[in-house]
Order: sequence, then structure tokens, then C-alpha cells
Amino acid sequence: MSRSVIGSVTSALLGNVFPTAAAALLVLSVSPVVTAETPHLNSRGSSAYIAPDLQRRMQSNPTRQVPVIVQMKALPPVPRTTSQAAQTALGLVRQHGQGGKALGIIQGASGVLAPSEIDALAHDPRVAAIYEDHPVRRSDTTNLVTAYPAEVNATDVWAAGGSGQGVTVAVLDSGIAQDPDLSQPTNRIVAAVNFADPLPLGVQDPGGHGTHVAGIIGGNGTSSNRQYVGIAPRANLLDVRVLDSQGSGRASSVIAGLQWIVAHKDVYGIRVVNVSIGAPATTDFVHDPIAAAVEVAWLRGIVVVSSAGNGGFGVVDSPGIDPHVITVGALDDQGTPSPSDDIQPAWTGWGIPIGSDAKPDVVAPGRRIVSLRVPGSTLDKLLPDRVVAASNGATYFRLSGTSMATGVMSGVVALLLEAHPGLTPDQVKAMVSRTARPFGQQFGLLLPNPTAGMGISDAHAAVGSAPPIVAPRGLRLADAAAQALYPVLYGQPLNWKDPSYAGVDWSQLNWSNLIWDNLVWDNLNWDAFNWNNLIWDSLGWNNLIWDSATLNNLTLDVPSTGPPPD
Repeated sequence: MSRSVIGSVTSALLGNVFPTAAAALLVLSVSPVVTAETPHLNSRGSSAYIAPDLQRRMQSNPTRQVPVIVQMKALPPVPRTTSQAAQTALGLVRQHGQGGKALGIIQGASGVLAPSEIDALAHDPRVAAIYEDHPVRRSDTTNLVTAYPAEVNATDVWAAGGSGQGVTVAVLDSGIAQDPDLSQPTNRIVAAVNFADPLPLGVQDPGGHGTHVAGIIGGNGTSSNRQYVGIAPRANLLDVRVLDSQGSGRASSVIAGLQWIVAHKDVYGIRVVNVSIGAPATTDFVHDPIAAAVEVAWLRGIVVVSSAGNGGFGVVDSPGIDPHVITVGALDDQGTPSPSDDIQPAWTGWGIPIGSDAKPDVVAPGRRIVSLRVPGSTLDKLLPDRVVAASNGATYFRLSGTSMATGVMSGVVALLLEAHPGLTPDQVKAMVSRTARPFGQQFGLLLPNPTAGMGISDAHAAVGSAPPIVAPRGLRLADAAAQALYPVLYGQPLNWKDPSYAGVDWSQLNWSNLIWDNLVWDNLNWDAFNWNNLIWDSLGWNNLIWDSATLNNLTLDVPSTGPPPD
């Protein structure tokens, strides 16, 4: 029985915040080959799945070492903890090449291997898949002088007493500086962890991007006498640094950051993770390890808000391609609080990723957004013309991109969770989607449309709406998420979408005699699992050694990029 094969070729930009032009999406797909006469319990081969883009890189340069992510199989009858699987994966990588990070959240590890070493590892029967460790980049009222809080009706929520207080938003980015708008009168940056390169002494965000996004989410306007205020000005922030000073990182760092967030969710009250970064979507979400990690966070009760990217038509970045998460596109609010004159910039990403929903899910203001400045940071030096002064002389910074729109949306989600703390991520997504508003009426625009999801986010309408009962969507999990969650799902009743799928009598199969591969993941009814009562602590993530900087100075060609849009 053949595995499902889905290949994709995308004309995608490496820099989520550095687009040059809208790119068309070319999709090549091969339908699964399934033969009913092949018994399901027969071995389907021991070779691991090697991502198509990694195969192409191996063929193009058979001697060049490649950063990779190795993911282990779920092996019955006794499930291992994900931390055990991660340590096994790391040990295997070290046997064949250079070891990196233990990535328990996807039951794997990162490292650097030559093509011959990748091929050898792929024949280990314990290995499920090997992916390239892709580069990721940043996506780029009162006295209020910015339009975007009023544009999403956050100001109406403030007037009713909402501010995001008690909600922690984790920011996966380049770091968060101790700006007065975040640290006074009390410090709302509750913790900081670094999975990128070592920080200079006394510097929290040498790039400047993460602080800008954090200010959009939760800046309180202390320095500007409340001229420049974020969406949820009392929300707590958690600094999870995964990008270096140039705004670059690796998929493994993002996964490690998400893993840390999930493991420490209850310690810091983390309800939202802002992902204003992205990697080119070189495959469908099912075979994307970053998508798998955000799914685990989502199922753990954390709302994942991800940027669509700045690639324009047909290009959505990972993990925004994942159907579970809230993917955000950008609007130009024209500097006014009314949505009637809003337009969409040509660079905002949109499309229908393979096997996923139409993206983005919603849009938010993302052009010429003023937020916190980090003097002397990379962006500050690169774009001196973007410095903005408040009337009292305090300086802020102006940036554009779906990164900024994602920060706006994370702030909206924080306001919503403050008002309705018991919401699940699926309920949050349903509420912000169904209360989104049309925009651009003076230009005759109609919604919903494929470029703008359900419309512009409306915080006040979302907060004032009744929590919905969300119908099961039957969403499939990414392969790495399915493998990683095997230990906590083990023993629960198995519910199949099709009891005779692929000519197999699935009623005769159980946890001990199944071959846990794509065929099983495809036919499982994931909505039937009792996610709320899982013993998440059994995954063992808290016992991992949080090594933040094992793989930093990799010699891999990264294309240069231009300045972000404005």
C-alpha cells in the first residue's frame, strides 16, 4: 500500500516581511495510490518520509550538509514519552552527524547531516520523517493618534473596562526590550527565554521587531502620554526569542520555543501565542513540522495567531497555512478609524494552501503601524526614516506587514479571553471570525472574499458575543503532531471516519496491532478524542534540558532581502 504523496512547488519569499512582488502559486499533487487487496497490517516499508524539498537539496549538492529535523515514529504497544522520543532522536542524529535541539513537542530533534547521513537515518525503522530545518524570518484614542485601536473597536472595549489584564501573550520573535510602555508602572514582561543566538550583555531585542510587535499587542503608552497605545494595554507578555538580530532563525528554534510555551503554559497563564514570523510553505500542512507544533499548542488550549506573510497573491507562509490556527492578513487603514476607506495592500499574503482552508481567516490593520522603538537595533539603523515622535518628544517606530496585523489580532484575542476566560481556541476562532466586519465600502468591496477571510476584526463585537458551541470540523492533524500525541491518546477509544477505508476492516484493529502511519492518521476521527482530560504532563516536556543555542552558526545560504513594505 503506497503512502499518500503530496508534493508542492511554491514561489514563496524567504522574508515574511521583505516581499519584492506578488508571486503565483504552482501546486503539483499526486493522488494517493491505495489498493484494497494489500492487507493493512503488512509492512509498508521502513524508509522514513523525506520531505520533497529536502530530497531536492540532497540531489542538487550531495556533499553539502543540511540542517534537518528528524521525527520519530509512534511505536506500540508501550508508548514512550515525547521527551524520551526526543532524546532518542537526538542520539540518532548525533550518531550520524551534528546534533542540535531535542524537540519533544513533535517527538523529534534537530541537527545537521550530509545527504548520505540523511539517507542512512531514513532507513532506521524508528524514524518517521526527516524535514529540512527551514530558515524563518519576521513577517513584517484619549490622546491616541494612531487609528488601528479604534479601527478594530478596541477603544470601545477599553471604555467598558477591558484591557487584557490577566492574559499572557507569548511573543515568538526577536526578543522584547524593557520599554517603559511594557515595564511601567509594573513590569508585564513575565519571563524571557532565548532559543536564538547569544544576546549581548544588557540587550533584550537587538533586532527591534519583537518589541514593536509586543507594543502593538500590549503597549500602554507610558512614554507618549498615551498617544501610542497597543490593543490590550494591561496584558502580560512572555518573550520567546527565536530570531537573531537580523530577523533570521530556524524552524527548529520556532518549534523549541513553542515546546517551551506549551510546557510552561500553566506557570505563566499563557493563553495566546503571537507568531509574526514565517517560513516558506514548501509542502502541505500535514508534512510541516512547524504546523505540527502549533497544532499541539492549539490542542493544549493556547490560541495561536499567525501571520499570512507578505508574499501577496497565492503565497501563505508557514505556520499560517495550518487550518487550526487564526491566520491574519493586513489592511491599510488609511490613517482613519473608519473601515469604509480601508484597502488591502498588494503584498498581504492570501490563498488556499494545499489541504487547508482559504487563508487568511481575518484581517487587521498592518500598514504604517506605530509602536515601540528599540534605539540602536537593526531595524532602527536600517530604517531611520521610520522613527516617529510623540508630542512630548518620546520616539516610536513605524512598520508595515502582516507581522503588525498579527500583533493587532493577538491583542484582540487577549481582550476576548479577559472577558471570557473559559473559551477554547476553537471558540475564540469562531467568535473573531463570525464578528468580523466588511471594509472598503466606499470602494464597493464585498465580503467575504478570498483575500480577506471573514473581514476586519472587531474586538467589541467579539467580546459582546455569546460563546458558541463549536461543531466538530473533522480536521486532520499534521503527521508530526499525530506521532507526538500518541502517548497521551494511547488507550482512548478509536473512532474511524470510514470503517472500511482502503479495504481494511478497521473494527478489528486496536492500539497494539495498528501500524501508525499516514493511513491511520487520515482515517482517525480526531474530534472523538477527549482532549480536555488528557494527562499532558505525561509527555515529559518539563524534564527536557532547555538548550537555547546549540545550532546557531550554520553555514547555509540565505538570500538577501530588501526593506519591509511601508
